[in-house]
Amino acid sequence: MKEPLTEQYVLNKLREWTSDEKFTPSLLISQDDASFHLGFYQGMGNSDSTPIERLAPLYKEIINQLYQEGELQASGKAYKFYPGSDFFNKLVFSS
Repeated sequence: MKEPLTEQYVLNKLREWTSDEKFTPSLLISQDDASFHLGFYQGMGNSDSTPIERLAPLYKEIINQLYQEGELQASGKAYKFYPGSDFFNKLVFSS
């Protein structure tokens, strides 16, 4: 049975995606255009990302709000998934 998409459900997913305990998926911000992405490991050393717009609009709305309020912040050194991709930083909760 699938959980209904609520603000609390999205916040729980964001906490999971920004956790240091879990490597994938990760909530990312592009250093090239400040867009939000979900990065994931595909296996055999390959990783990729998908724009957050591919998820329900509630995700982007909450991420934008938390980022603008400073609750989500870029962390670590920027990296690329492959030549030609954007530079990304992982997003983490500030508290």
